[in-house]
Amino acid sequence: MAQCSAISAAGKLRAVLRAPGAVVCPGVHDALSTRVFAEAGAQVLFLSGFGVSACRGEPDAGIITRVEMEETARQCVRAAGGVPLIVDGDTGFGGASNLRRTIRGFAQAGAAAVSIEDQAFPKRCTFAAGTGVRVVDRDAAVARVRAALRARDEAKDAGNDVLVIARTDCRAALGLDEALARCAAFEALGADIVYAENLQGRDEYARLRDEVSGTLMLAQLQNDNMLSLDDVASLGFDLSLVGVTALQAYIATLQKTATSLVATGTAKDLAPFDEVKRVVGFDELLAFEDKYDCC
Repeated sequence: MAQCSAISAAGKLRAVLRAPGAVVCPGVHDALSTRVFAEAGAQVLFLSGFGVSACRGEPDAGIITRVEMEETARQCVRAAGGVPLIVDGDTGFGGASNLRRTIRGFAQAGAAAVSIEDQAFPKRCTFAAGTGVRVVDRDAAVARVRAALRARDEAKDAGNDVLVIARTDCRAALGLDEALARCAAFEALGADIVYAENLQGRDEYARLRDEVSGTLMLAQLQNDNMLSLDDVASLGFDLSLVGVTALQAYIATLQKTATSLVATGTAKDLAPFDEVKRVVGFDELLAFEDKYDCC
């Protein structure tokens, strides 16, 4: 009898990236947000280090650990229902051997891809820290990506296919030319996806597209001036990351609800409890238990 081989999460991501145009990549921060976006039809999701840190009451400043991110990744992969999940690997959580373990662990957890950046430890969210971001020098950044790619290949040999996103955060600290040079070097090493954080406007995006011929990711904060998905595609980018939009929505809604509930004892504009039960999985659980009554 012929055996069917399941497509890996990385294989699903490759298929998404082969389609024409750009695809939106919403950021998620826990299993619940992952499930909601997967149900909404997201084709790919990004487990944000900023979001996971926030859910633990911490800023995105190198405080949470690899173990915390890996456990959250496992939960989110289960909740994603087959939607490929990219995991924020920050700087790799240490030296070369730590980075290797990070790639292997996230791959075993079911991640489709892992993002590795060139910040110095402890890292800082570039959108929050601006010019205060510290990065390693170019040689160290290249060595970090080379180690990540070796770990990627080892993971694949062990049956855990995964992609590596090579990211530079040096634009704010060292300028555009250095950011472009690093991205070109990352692509030359064999990075699956290249990503430059905090580029400033269409001209800079266009220059990056000129420097890199492979797959590119573009990241934006949700605001009135952000590029549309069509704009992202027209610039030649493949993934449009909106990493903290879900977190922004969560905080805005929770603040509104908290203010009303504390002041008046009640709140409005909430999901019906039946919908809450459905989203968290009670309907499926009860149907399964009814079918297999084994107690």
